[in-house]
Amino acid sequence: MRPGERRLRRHAILLFLTGPITAGLLALAGCGGTTPPIDRTDLVNDLAARLNQPPAADYTARYQLAGGTIATVTQSKEPRRTAYRWTDGALILTPQATTRCSGAPAVCTMTAAPASATPQPDASELLKHGLVPAQKVSALLTAAALDLRSEIEQRDTTIAGRPASCVEVSGERNGKNYDIEACVTTDNVLGSFTGMVDGAPIEFAMTQYSPNAAPDAFATSEPSPSISAL
Repeated sequence: MRPGERRLRRHAILLFLTGPITAGLLALAGCGGTTPPIDRTDLVNDLAARLNQPPAADYTARYQLAGGTIATVTQSKEPRRTAYRWTDGALILTPQATTRCSGAPAVCTMTAAPASATPQPDASELLKHGLVPAQKVSALLTAAALDLRSEIEQRDTTIAGRPASCVEVSGERNGKNYDIEACVTTDNVLGSFTGMVDGAPIEFAMTQYSPNAAPDAFATSEPSPSISAL
């Protein structure tokens, strides 16, 4: 289904669901009551802020990517670490280093982290494997919220058993149309994403969620990966 068709379909569903509610609100207004309008831009900004926060708790999320492949994202709060794993590869971020692994058997290389900064995920590397970091999604949502011409629709759903809020934002930027949808769970975890990111089509959804981070999720297959200073 094309983005425009998906948006029209959801819009029709929203109208169907909100029709009785709207009628009731109008009746209350006729009796002197007032109802402030819902600002969907606030919701977009809220989801963007939640995705940009450090993890509130440990978790492991499993995602199904476009084409049926599987990836996992594991985060720990203390120490703050993140591991992205996909078929024959991984990107592991710790306060000490960024580790990249590829191949079977895996070959890993480690780059020491600067003393003054926390390692950040390499969005270009993740995009190659059908993933996008939460920080990148946060930036996309923030940019869309600042565009007063953007169209915003919202819905609530359940993803991998977790309640989630979703927004679909569409518009035009630099002469090109964009249409992205992001869902964020009540745990502030990216539940799903669909859209173009830096020219790459990305689509994935969480299928399993666990409120813990196994220590071996941040391990590499090499006991002493090669280290290169920044």
